[in-house]
Amino acid sequence: MDQREYERFVVERKIECFVDDRRHEVSLYDLCSGGCMIEALRVPLKVETMVELKLNHFIEVNGQIVWKAGASAGVRFGQKLHEAAVRYLGFTPRHQTFEALAPRDRFGRMLPPLPQMGSGY
Repeated sequence: MDQREYERFVVERKIECFVDDRRHEVSLYDLCSGGCMIEALRVPLKVETMVELKLNHFIEVNGQIVWKAGASAGVRFGQKLHEAAVRYLGFTPRHQTFEALAPRDRFGRMLPPLPQMGSGY
């Protein structure tokens, strides 16, 4: 496993990406204080391209494309994003099995499946 300078958070949201003052919609998939990974299906990005990302209605950041693989690209931010903003936008996925997430009664026993209803419901 590689060592990273900043803690990375999973994000799944559409954001605005500006390249040469042209607005594009891209998908943001992971985020840390120093950069992020985006997926840009219809955006002509190249390594070293400067971008402006609007992460939500009040957080904007400038950066540079540092790697590209297919439609995915890594962005290094020009200025570090505050850790509180990263935590606000991201989430940490749970590393639990499906059974651990199944509904349970107050004694911790798994609930039985609901019966299937006929048509008309």
